[in-house]
Amino acid sequence: MPHDRRCGTSKWAGSLLVRGSMHDETHTGLIPLALLAAASGARSMTGVAAISTHAPVKLLAAGELIADKTPSIPNRVDPAPLLGRVVAGALLGIAVGGRSGRNRREMAVVGGLIAFLSAHATFRMRRALSAHLPAVSAALIEDAIVIGAAVTGAALLRRRSHFASQRLRNPNAARAVTL
Repeated sequence: MPHDRRCGTSKWAGSLLVRGSMHDETHTGLIPLALLAAASGARSMTGVAAISTHAPVKLLAAGELIADKTPSIPNRVDPAPLLGRVVAGALLGIAVGGRSGRNRREMAVVGGLIAFLSAHATFRMRRALSAHLPAVSAALIEDAIVIGAAVTGAALLRRRSHFASQRLRNPNAARAVTL
Protein backbone atom coordinates (compact mmCIF):
# COMPACT_ATOMS: atom_id res chain seq x y z
CA MET A 1 0.00 0.00 0.00
CA PRO A 2 1.67 3.25 -1.12
CA HIS A 3 2.16 5.91 1.53
CA ASP A 4 1.87 9.62 0.83
CA ARG A 5 4.45 11.33 3.03
CA ARG A 6 3.01 14.82 2.42
CA CYS A 7 -0.20 14.28 4.36
CA GLY A 8 0.59 11.10 6.31
CA THR A 9 -2.14 8.96 4.73
CA SER A 10 -2.03 6.14 2.28
CA LYS A 11 -3.14 6.80 -1.29
CA TRP A 12 -5.48 3.83 -0.88
CA ALA A 13 -7.33 5.48 2.01
CA GLY A 14 -7.57 8.75 0.07
CA SER A 15 -8.99 6.93 -2.93
CA LEU A 16 -11.62 5.35 -0.69
CA LEU A 17 -12.72 8.79 0.44
CA VAL A 18 -12.96 9.97 -3.14
CA ARG A 19 -14.85 6.83 -4.15
CA GLY A 20 -17.17 7.30 -1.17
CA SER A 21 -17.99 10.83 -2.20
CA MET A 22 -18.49 9.74 -5.81
CA HIS A 23 -20.78 6.98 -4.58
CA ASP A 24 -22.80 9.55 -2.63
CA GLU A 25 -22.92 11.79 -5.68
CA THR A 26 -24.12 8.93 -7.89
CA HIS A 27 -26.99 8.08 -5.57
CA THR A 28 -28.10 11.63 -4.80
CA GLY A 29 -31.87 11.67 -4.86
CA LEU A 30 -32.44 7.93 -5.12
CA ILE A 31 -32.92 7.25 -1.41
CA PRO A 32 -35.28 10.19 -0.87
CA LEU A 33 -37.17 9.19 -4.02
CA ALA A 34 -37.42 5.57 -2.87
CA LEU A 35 -38.90 6.64 0.47
CA LEU A 36 -41.27 9.23 -0.97
CA ALA A 37 -42.50 7.06 -3.85
CA ALA A 38 -42.91 4.06 -1.53
CA ALA A 39 -45.06 6.23 0.74
CA SER A 40 -47.17 7.26 -2.26
CA GLY A 41 -47.48 3.63 -3.28
CA ALA A 42 -49.26 3.00 0.00
CA ARG A 43 -51.09 6.36 0.26
CA SER A 44 -51.00 8.23 -3.04
CA MET A 45 -50.83 11.74 -1.57
CA THR A 46 -48.52 11.16 1.39
CA GLY A 47 -45.20 11.37 -0.47
CA VAL A 48 -46.41 14.34 -2.49
CA ALA A 49 -47.62 16.15 0.64
CA ALA A 50 -44.28 15.57 2.37
CA ILE A 51 -42.48 17.78 -0.15
CA SER A 52 -45.32 20.18 -0.94
CA THR A 53 -45.62 23.62 0.59
CA HIS A 54 -49.31 23.90 -0.35
CA ALA A 55 -51.89 23.38 2.41
CA PRO A 56 -54.54 21.84 0.08
CA VAL A 57 -52.14 19.02 -0.83
CA LYS A 58 -51.49 18.33 2.84
CA LEU A 59 -55.26 18.35 3.51
CA LEU A 60 -55.84 15.86 0.69
CA ALA A 61 -53.20 13.58 2.20
CA ALA A 62 -54.81 13.81 5.64
CA GLY A 63 -58.21 13.09 4.10
CA GLU A 64 -56.79 10.07 2.32
CA LEU A 65 -55.38 8.71 5.58
CA ILE A 66 -58.85 8.99 7.14
CA ALA A 67 -60.76 7.68 4.12
CA ASP A 68 -58.46 4.67 3.89
CA LYS A 69 -60.08 3.26 7.03
CA THR A 70 -63.55 3.05 5.43
CA PRO A 71 -64.67 -0.24 3.87
CA SER A 72 -66.02 1.43 0.70
CA ILE A 73 -62.55 2.46 -0.50
CA PRO A 74 -61.35 0.19 -3.35
CA ASN A 75 -58.17 -1.85 -3.02
CA ARG A 76 -55.04 0.13 -3.85
CA VAL A 77 -54.02 -2.55 -6.35
CA ASP A 78 -57.22 -2.16 -8.39
CA PRO A 79 -56.41 -0.53 -11.76
CA ALA A 80 -57.62 3.05 -11.11
CA PRO A 81 -56.11 3.52 -7.62
CA LEU A 82 -52.92 1.81 -8.75
CA LEU A 83 -52.61 4.16 -11.71
CA GLY A 84 -53.00 7.16 -9.38
CA ARG A 85 -50.20 5.84 -7.14
CA VAL A 86 -47.90 5.25 -10.12
CA VAL A 87 -48.59 8.79 -11.38
CA ALA A 88 -47.87 10.19 -7.90
CA GLY A 89 -44.57 8.25 -7.82
CA ALA A 90 -43.67 9.55 -11.28
CA LEU A 91 -44.44 13.14 -10.26
CA LEU A 92 -42.26 12.68 -7.20
CA GLY A 93 -39.49 11.41 -9.50
CA ILE A 94 -39.76 14.57 -11.59
CA ALA A 95 -39.63 16.78 -8.48
CA VAL A 96 -36.75 14.88 -6.87
CA GLY A 97 -34.87 14.80 -10.17
CA GLY A 98 -35.19 18.56 -10.47
CA ARG A 99 -34.02 19.16 -6.91
CA SER A 100 -31.12 16.72 -7.08
CA GLY A 101 -29.90 17.58 -10.58
CA ARG A 102 -30.69 14.15 -12.00
CA ASN A 103 -32.50 13.27 -15.21
CA ARG A 104 -36.18 13.97 -14.52
CA ARG A 105 -37.47 11.45 -17.05
CA GLU A 106 -35.41 8.61 -15.58
CA MET A 107 -36.38 9.60 -12.05
CA ALA A 108 -40.06 9.65 -13.08
CA VAL A 109 -39.80 6.07 -14.33
CA VAL A 110 -38.01 5.00 -11.13
CA GLY A 111 -40.57 6.80 -8.94
CA GLY A 112 -43.50 5.22 -10.77
CA LEU A 113 -41.97 1.76 -10.53
CA ILE A 114 -41.25 2.14 -6.81
CA ALA A 115 -44.83 3.33 -6.17
CA PHE A 116 -46.19 0.35 -8.14
CA LEU A 117 -44.10 -2.13 -6.16
CA SER A 118 -44.89 -0.40 -2.87
CA ALA A 119 -48.63 -0.50 -3.55
CA HIS A 120 -48.48 -4.27 -3.93
CA ALA A 121 -46.10 -4.82 -1.00
CA THR A 122 -48.04 -2.63 1.43
CA PHE A 123 -51.36 -4.15 0.31
CA ARG A 124 -50.03 -7.59 1.22
CA MET A 125 -48.47 -6.29 4.45
CA ARG A 126 -51.78 -4.77 5.52
CA ARG A 127 -53.62 -8.02 4.78
CA ALA A 128 -51.08 -9.98 6.81
CA LEU A 129 -51.34 -7.56 9.73
CA SER A 130 -55.14 -7.67 9.56
CA ALA A 131 -55.05 -11.44 9.96
CA HIS A 132 -53.52 -10.97 13.43
CA LEU A 133 -54.81 -7.54 14.51
CA PRO A 134 -58.03 -5.57 14.26
CA ALA A 135 -58.25 -3.90 10.84
CA VAL A 136 -57.98 -0.38 12.28
CA SER A 137 -54.83 -1.32 14.23
CA ALA A 138 -53.26 -2.76 11.09
CA ALA A 139 -54.15 0.43 9.20
CA LEU A 140 -52.65 2.66 11.89
CA ILE A 141 -49.41 0.65 11.93
CA GLU A 142 -49.23 1.02 8.16
CA ASP A 143 -49.94 4.75 8.46
CA ALA A 144 -47.05 5.15 10.90
CA ILE A 145 -44.67 3.36 8.53
CA VAL A 146 -45.87 5.37 5.52
CA ILE A 147 -45.68 8.73 7.30
CA GLY A 148 -42.23 7.84 8.66
CA ALA A 149 -40.98 6.99 5.17
CA ALA A 150 -42.41 10.21 3.69
CA VAL A 151 -41.03 12.45 6.44
CA THR A 152 -37.60 10.79 6.24
CA GLY A 153 -37.54 11.04 2.44
CA ALA A 154 -38.48 14.73 2.55
CA ALA A 155 -35.83 15.45 5.20
CA LEU A 156 -33.14 13.68 3.19
CA LEU A 157 -34.18 15.54 0.06
CA ARG A 158 -33.98 18.90 1.85
CA ARG A 159 -30.57 17.97 3.23
CA ARG A 160 -29.25 16.84 -0.15
CA SER A 161 -30.71 19.92 -1.85
CA HIS A 162 -29.00 22.13 0.74
CA PHE A 163 -25.62 20.46 0.16
CA ALA A 164 -26.10 20.57 -3.62
CA SER A 165 -26.78 24.31 -3.53
CA GLN A 166 -23.66 24.81 -1.37
CA ARG A 167 -21.61 22.87 -3.92
CA LEU A 168 -22.91 25.06 -6.73
CA ARG A 169 -21.87 28.18 -4.84
CA ASN A 170 -18.46 26.82 -3.82
CA PRO A 171 -17.47 23.64 -5.73
CA ASN A 172 -14.13 23.35 -3.89
CA ALA A 173 -15.78 23.24 -0.43
CA ALA A 174 -17.17 19.73 -0.90
CA ARG A 175 -13.90 18.47 -2.37
CA ALA A 176 -11.86 19.86 0.51
CA VAL A 177 -14.08 18.07 3.04
CA THR A 178 -13.89 14.67 1.30
CA LEU A 179 -10.14 14.62 0.62
